[in-house]
Amino acid sequence: MSAALSKLVREDLLHLDGIRKYAPARRTSVLFTADSLSDSVLFVESGYVKLHKQDGDGKGVVIGIVGSGQLAGEEALFVGGARQFSAEVIQEGVVYEIPRELFLGFCDAKPELWRHLAETFAKRQRELQLRVSLLCLQDVESRILHYLVNLALLFNHSAGAGQEYSIPLTQGEVAGIVGATRETTSTTLNALARQGLVRLGRRQLTIVSVDALQALIDQRSSKARGAAGG
Repeated sequence: MSAALSKLVREDLLHLDGIRKYAPARRTSVLFTADSLSDSVLFVESGYVKLHKQDGDGKGVVIGIVGSGQLAGEEALFVGGARQFSAEVIQEGVVYEIPRELFLGFCDAKPELWRHLAETFAKRQRELQLRVSLLCLQDVESRILHYLVNLALLFNHSAGAGQEYSIPLTQGEVAGIVGATRETTSTTLNALARQGLVRLGRRQLTIVSVDALQALIDQRSSKARGAAGG
């Protein structure tokens, strides 16, 4: 979501009547569920929300993680019916639930918002395309390395050089993001821990060095290109 759209929502929309505020929105709080009516949009003021879907056997996939200043469930603006996934808080913060008609009226009053929304949808589409390409073309370890680097920057966007990076996710949630089984993900993460690249804790991973993970990604990519060329 663009900074301009986030600024307009904060300054001109959130004070209107009819908007529900979750403060604090605590970890594991469910904001909406799959198959519930798609009639509102979430604005994450602070904290983080995961979008996910589970089957009847408890297996699930994490569709995305939404952070401060971003929308979640924005497909409700254009597609009615039932939700296709659930939204759950993974790091405590403040979240606003904005009724669909109120948000659409806000956009109609400020037509420039439609362009910002289009940019948001285009960005989400690019992220989905990258996710599909990773699932189809990369092995599990490569996917885990890629997402660890991206998650480190998502959750620690203000971290300085040389700092460690904390990711407030369980190994099961990481498995849901990379599209692998819990067992395979755990094996790979433990191997990285033995190399001193990550530390594993309860509901949290710590990346010792993003640069070291990126170097490993580059090394694997170089070997793959060499094998393909040879």
